[in-house]
Amino acid sequence: MLGPLISSGMVVNENLDLRGTMVMWAIILLEIPTLTLLTVLYFTGNLGEDGWKVILFVAVIMIAAFTLLMNLRLRLRIDPYGLAFQNPPFLNRWKKISIPEIQSIEVKKSDGMLEYGGVGVRFSRKTTAYLFYTDHILIVQTAKKKYVFSTKKPQEVEAIIQSWKVSQSD
Repeated sequence: MLGPLISSGMVVNENLDLRGTMVMWAIILLEIPTLTLLTVLYFTGNLGEDGWKVILFVAVIMIAAFTLLMNLRLRLRIDPYGLAFQNPPFLNRWKKISIPEIQSIEVKKSDGMLEYGGVGVRFSRKTTAYLFYTDHILIVQTAKKKYVFSTKKPQEVEAIIQSWKVSQSD
């Protein structure tokens, strides 16, 4: 029964990131005043002779943190065979979950922030959550772990889930 699903082209591809969100602006609004303050302290002599090392160290840490957060992404693909996801820069290979591995799956109207601890990737023993700024989450339960993904395409995801249920009942 999967043949008609494949030919109908039911595939959802999603790319989520933190670019242009309030996280990016919050980091910029924290970094610029901090570097400005350190520079003023250095030029007024309050950081000593080696104050430039402090400024350089803080600047490198800030640039690294900003770069990491701006490159943090979730790539999600849902097709007739199951679900696959990638989370660069941490998980660069696609992790695949086939339909038989999925014990339960649901799309829920929630941003997941309060339930799972905020924006970004959240790890615990039994749950891994990939949360970005969206209004819906996809909850996938397997035998080993529970996965939570943000989604901006809840209707499309729900349609594929329904097609899985139809193909399994046939």
